[in-house]
Amino acid sequence: MEFIGREKELAQLRKVLDGINGGRILIYGRRRMGKTTLIRKTLEETEGIKILYTALPIDLEGNAKALGDAVLKAIGIQSLRAESIDELFSFLSTRNERITIAIDEYQDMKKRADSDYVDALFRTAIDNLPANISIILSGSSIRLMKALLDEENPLFQRFNLTMRIDEMDYIEAALFYPGRSIRDRIILYSVFGGIPLLTSSIDESISVEENIISMFVDDNGIARNYIRSVIDTEISPIPDAFIILSALGNGKRHYTEILSCLSEEKNRTQLARTLKSLINSGLIRKRAPINSEKRKDAFYEIASNPIRFYFSYMLRADDFVSISSKAFFSSFIEPSLTTYVSYRFEDMAKSYFSILTERGKRMDIMQIGNYWYDDRKKKSNGEFDVVLYTDDGYEIYECKFLKSRATSSLVKEEKRKAMAIEGIPMRRFGFISSSGFEEEKETDVILISGKDMYDI
Repeated sequence: MEFIGREKELAQLRKVLDGINGGRILIYGRRRMGKTTLIRKTLEETEGIKILYTALPIDLEGNAKALGDAVLKAIGIQSLRAESIDELFSFLSTRNERITIAIDEYQDMKKRADSDYVDALFRTAIDNLPANISIILSGSSIRLMKALLDEENPLFQRFNLTMRIDEMDYIEAALFYPGRSIRDRIILYSVFGGIPLLTSSIDESISVEENIISMFVDDNGIARNYIRSVIDTEISPIPDAFIILSALGNGKRHYTEILSCLSEEKNRTQLARTLKSLINSGLIRKRAPINSEKRKDAFYEIASNPIRFYFSYMLRADDFVSISSKAFFSSFIEPSLTTYVSYRFEDMAKSYFSILTERGKRMDIMQIGNYWYDDRKKKSNGEFDVVLYTDDGYEIYECKFLKSRATSSLVKEEKRKAMAIEGIPMRRFGFISSSGFEEEKETDVILISGKDMYDI
């Protein structure tokens, strides 16, 4: 399969592995994010002997022997056996070849062994590795792999590169469906996100709606089954996580709103801890307006678009098994899909400015987020979709997911409403339209189209 995207991550891995001190690399991220594919591609482009070993949920001795066999076979030595981790790495320290060992699903190596003991074995191995030997530890348990970075863990400060693999951004995700219109790309990313398993399964020969039906609404759709697996492996083990995600999927986002969904007092008192666990697992994120530091203004949201889509729409699907997938889509998804995508388009717009910053095209941006205002004089309050805090003040954008081009009158009206709000230190006003503009002569308004967002 063709390797698509992840160019930044690939470049980082190459740089470290090509360095004179060798690589001691930690990679982690949820399953099906493309970690193993990225490692394989990296090894393909790395000189010397390369080994990719996937740890098994068996005892440490079994994993050590299997890893040793894989390494010795790659080196071309059939007459030796390494019976333990320390024995294997002691042998490797005598070799002069350039060798890169990648151990995938590292957390499984510790399932039937003392976790700290296994980490201590690899700490010793890493501390004594010569520069010609590189090691990559990769895993899909975010919680367990992030623990390797804790100060009390034996592997603390043993890595010269730590990489968390999250979903691809909207630009990289669109590389999987290059023939689609800008509008289709926005909808597809809003529903399927940047998970390679899902983006690579999108069928360009059928409509966006048909893709949603076949991948999400059909009972054995690949997206639906993927979310089910996430629920089984990552969500269910966290107390009340399913209830919290269901609340977030149905528009509740503040702490008090989530709290109201929990009936038992014990669960209510543990909500802060549960939310922290969900954040550490990468399932949700906590945000706040960039113009407020008040705790009550903070809010929570599901971090992944396909997980958000599932909890927004698919929980009711099991109650309607008697109707066709197409009927379910028409009745329960299609009426509000544009609204759902509109909010995701705002997130994409924020990502657009973040990408500009990463690429050095906007060096004046210090914060990107929402802006909440309260005009007491006019007794009105509200929220601006996308706001930049720059080195000379706020840059405020109205963001619209539209079927047709934005008219000049719409742009002027949105600017007028923004300017009428008192107390906002606005330096510039902009308008982001997914479908572009009828006229692009608004010299005092920054105009950004959906096409501009993809043509960075």
